[in-house]
Amino acid sequence: MKKLSPSDKLIFVNIKNSYEAFKQNNKKNSLYRNSVYDCTRMYWRINEKKASEATHILGCYKGKVIEVIKINDYSIVPSGEYEGRIIFDGIEEVDSHYMNLNLYEVFDTLANFRTKYWNL
Repeated sequence: MKKLSPSDKLIFVNIKNSYEAFKQNNKKNSLYRNSVYDCTRMYWRINEKKASEATHILGCYKGKVIEVIKINDYSIVPSGEYEGRIIFDGIEEVDSHYMNLNLYEVFDTLANFRTKYWNL
């Protein structure tokens, strides 16, 4: 198992729907995003306290981490369809030791997985 750093505060997000729309270049899908980075960082229903404390957001697909972003900042969507949801800004860490992490090594279950937290 890959080691989870005790100083990191992680948000794991399931990007299955937006990632598949991205891979299929399905721009008619409302969940389409321009990149895996955007699939991972955009429009999450996350408690603001947890968002402010998190160090990384990890995009997960089929039980594996496929995107790691070191969080620099976040904002809350002020109005519209995604009002109140969080958008993260940060730097992709393509060489992160979290890449390809198997979530089944971290969590007992992934049933109904949208977001999960580690060390938060």
